[in-house]
Amino acid sequence: ARFYDYRDQHISFKQNIAAGTISKLLISDASVKKIVQPYSSAGGRQKETNDHFYVRVSERLRHKNRGVSMWDYERLVLEAFSGIYKVKCINHTELIETTLSGQTVYTDNELKPGGVVIVAIPDLRNKNAYDPQRPYTSLGVLSDIRKYLYRHISPHVRLDVRNPRFEEIQLSFSVKFIAEENEFYEKQLKTEIEQFLAPWAYDHGHDIEFGGKISKSVLINFIEERPYVDYLSCVKMYQIVEGVKSSDVEEVIATSARSVFVSVKPDDPLNAHDIKFLTTADCIC
Repeated sequence: ARFYDYRDQHISFKQNIAAGTISKLLISDASVKKIVQPYSSAGGRQKETNDHFYVRVSERLRHKNRGVSMWDYERLVLEAFSGIYKVKCINHTELIETTLSGQTVYTDNELKPGGVVIVAIPDLRNKNAYDPQRPYTSLGVLSDIRKYLYRHISPHVRLDVRNPRFEEIQLSFSVKFIAEENEFYEKQLKTEIEQFLAPWAYDHGHDIEFGGKISKSVLINFIEERPYVDYLSCVKMYQIVEGVKSSDVEEVIATSARSVFVSVKPDDPLNAHDIKFLTTADCIC
C-alpha cells in the first residue's frame, strides 16, 4: 500500500503511520476477509517547508553536491535519506575482516589513509520493528547509501557504510533496598540502568555518543542515588564486545570510533545484570 492524495483532497504526508492503524478497505471487498498492519509504515518524506528549504540550499552551497570533508558526507546522506536520524563520518579508517573460531570479526584500523567509514543510525520515531537500544539500519539502506555516496566522492576513496558497534556493559553487585520488595525494585533498577547508559533511546532530545569511556564510580554513584537503594557492595563491571567478555574493570573504554555503549539485555540468560540482595550488613560477593 502506498500513500497518495485520494480524490485530490490536498492531504500531505506528515509522519509514518503507527502499526494497527489500517484495519479495513475504503471500499469493502467480499473476497478480502481481514486487513492487518503489523508494522508501522516506512519511507515517505514531508513536504518541504520554508525553513528546510533555506537549510537545504545553504548546505548545498557549502558542499556543492560533493563529498570532501566529513561534514559533507554527513549532510549528503541526511538530505538524501529521510529515514536516517544521525550519520557519523570517520576518516582514515578501514574495517579489516578476520575469522576467529569460524566467526567473522571486523577490526577497525583507524590509521588507514584513504579509508572512510560512514555510520548510519535510523530514525526510530513511530517505528515498532527496532530494538531502541540497538538501532540497526537495514543492509539494503546501507547499500543504497554506499551507491549514492560513490556518485559524489572521489574515486580514490575506499568507502564503507556500516552500523555502529554496540558494546554492552554488564554489572554485578549486591544491593540493600530500603524496602523488602526486592523483585519490584530489581526490575526498576535494571530499567533505570538501561536508560542511564542509553538516554538517547528513550529521550529524543539526547544525542547518540560514539566512543568515549565510562567509569565504574559513575555507575555506582547513579545507583546509590536511587531513592529506593540503601547501599551497595561488591560492585563489578564488565565490557562485552562482539560476544567477548572482559574481566572486572574500573573503566570501560570504547574499542573504536563507531562504538556506542549500551546496557546488556535484561532478558539475556547469560549476560544480564547480576544483582544479589542484601538483608544484613554483611557483604555478599
